Amino acid sequence: MLTSRGWWTIAVGVVMCLLGLTSLGDIAPAIPILGLTIVAWFLFELTLFAARFRRTLPNIEVSREVLQAGRSVATAWAKSACTIRVTVTNQGPWNWPLVFLRDRVPEGRKVRGGDPKLACELRPGEPVVIEYELRSNSAGLFRFEGVEIRVSDLGGLFYRRVFLRAPLDILILPPLTDDEGKQRADKRFNSLPPPGLHRLRRPGGGSELLDLRDYRPGDPPKMIAWKASARKDKLITKEYESDVPVRTMLFLDQSESVRIGPAGETPIGMLAETASGIAQAAAATRDLVGLTRFDEEKSDVLTPARTKVHTIRLLGKLAEAAAKMPNPGPREVEELQDAAYPLAQEMYPELFDSETNSRPWGMYWLPLMDTRWGWIFAAPVFIWMALIYFQFFWVVNFTFNVVRIVRPRTGNIWLDVPLFFLTVWMVFFLPFTVFLLVWFFHGIRGFFPGRARRLRRRKQLAAIFVALDRDSPGRIERYLKDDDALAERIGRFLADHHVRIPPKLYDREGRYRYRCESKAIVLANAIVSSVARARDNELYVILADLADLGDSIAPLMKAVRAARSRHHHVMVIVPWPVDVPPPEAAKANGRPVAEPAWRGNQPGRFIHLALTRGYQQRFEKLRNELARIGAVCVRAQVDDPIRLVLDRIDRIRGMRARR
Repeated sequence: MLTSRGWWTIAVGVVMCLLGLTSLGDIAPAIPILGLTIVAWFLFELTLFAARFRRTLPNIEVSREVLQAGRSVATAWAKSACTIRVTVTNQGPWNWPLVFLRDRVPEGRKVRGGDPKLACELRPGEPVVIEYELRSNSAGLFRFEGVEIRVSDLGGLFYRRVFLRAPLDILILPPLTDDEGKQRADKRFNSLPPPGLHRLRRPGGGSELLDLRDYRPGDPPKMIAWKASARKDKLITKEYESDVPVRTMLFLDQSESVRIGPAGETPIGMLAETASGIAQAAAATRDLVGLTRFDEEKSDVLTPARTKVHTIRLLGKLAEAAAKMPNPGPREVEELQDAAYPLAQEMYPELFDSETNSRPWGMYWLPLMDTRWGWIFAAPVFIWMALIYFQFFWVVNFTFNVVRIVRPRTGNIWLDVPLFFLTVWMVFFLPFTVFLLVWFFHGIRGFFPGRARRLRRRKQLAAIFVALDRDSPGRIERYLKDDDALAERIGRFLADHHVRIPPKLYDREGRYRYRCESKAIVLANAIVSSVARARDNELYVILADLADLGDSIAPLMKAVRAARSRHHHVMVIVPWPVDVPPPEAAKANGRPVAEPAWRGNQPGRFIHLALTRGYQQRFEKLRNELARIGAVCVRAQVDDPIRLVLDRIDRIRGMRARR
């Protein structure tokens, strides 16, 4: 492709050559000679650039390495800097004097250090390294697509842009908690039972004294009760209670309602981080932790365990849930097309060439008869043709009678005769003339800039999708005519490349689109299944967005009652929106809702206050209903859910009685 400098260079050279054909060529013959020299040099550089490009491009290799803590990793940790190292190597025989490299940063992520862009010389066999840092605040996924390469000559006359696709998915696990964070800072209750009572019958490795017995050969010396042995004048061995771990089952909501938000700041990312902290803290105290992921249709169960392999697997499940993309919902094709076209243009520039993605002029024409009202203009034509065929003389008499009335009269025979025959023509062929004019102006509207631009982009995207899917060419015509098929394919294209579209939260009737009422039934079935498999008193931690379900939460309430009837403990952790103040702030000020910080009379102030008040009321209702059946409801961003869950685990361990 030519740059602006290249166009001006070839234009000057051609003009100087053309000046040699005039008289100026005899006066100053050096001008056409210089022009021919410029054109010849230009063509030589163009040929050399094209040959170098065709020989070198297939031999360029791209490799990527993700480093964390100085070593290469296949998965990274959240809230920890990741070093991205991209190596571009030219394995061909040609040398590129000027190359611009740019690594495509994952969608919605910001570079913390370094620069993903580099201008360099790409020599054969010498690797070029791009190194920069990324950081994710929550669990999720880093989607790397590849490296964009722009090559140019030293004169700046030609350039080509290609995108070397090297897709790589790096799973971002929830952050690890340190050893200090796993320890409790205070003790709020005494877990010891009254004297003489023991929680469990069997001796084991617990911390509570169960019984004293005579020493047996083989007992460890550390289990000897020396004071009791001194009183009895014989060795006495101490026995402790059996240490039975507490089973904790986490229920993580991964429905559409918690996937909404910018990359790294979604509610499911916050819930996954909370679940990760609970799982790691419980595993540090040798408790068993399981995970159940659920959405609107199904649930996925990971049975409780306490090994390190199980913990890493659980963190991977949380990261996979946090990486799920939201469904943008019913959207207009133009909106999806505007989001997909720049992405396709960036990643598939070779599929936009006119040789592979042509745009015929005939596709812009709008056929009149494809419309619903085209018959209105076609019917008079057929009626008039039938009259001409069956009543020709009547039509002729009718035409001349009308012409006699409407024809213009000027008194000049040289004007009246042409006007007469022109009027006869217009009256006799009036239906045909009107139909042709309507047909022409209706069809030419397709060439207007607005519609032609949208249709051109639509055709290009359709051709790219067919090339990626390796589908038949007939699919292009369907994408051009079927809005639903094109919208579905664009949605899959954006989801494959992890591009988020701001969803429409409310429909035209003002109803919330992402209530996900069916997830209450799926969650209730998962809880009932866990209760059926339970052994001792267990803790069920539900991390879900339940405030907007309303009366649809009834199946969940029945499941919680069933769990409480078996003496299990239930805690619900609800993600709290950042822009919604807690209800306690409103009660402290004596107002029904805590007003956020607004400056002046902004247009959305009253709407935001109404939505905030409604959300706070729904949360208060949910918390009261759960408290009525013995469950606890806390907020993920406002309260300290991890500490509350650990306190509840200790309380369950202390409340266990003899069975």
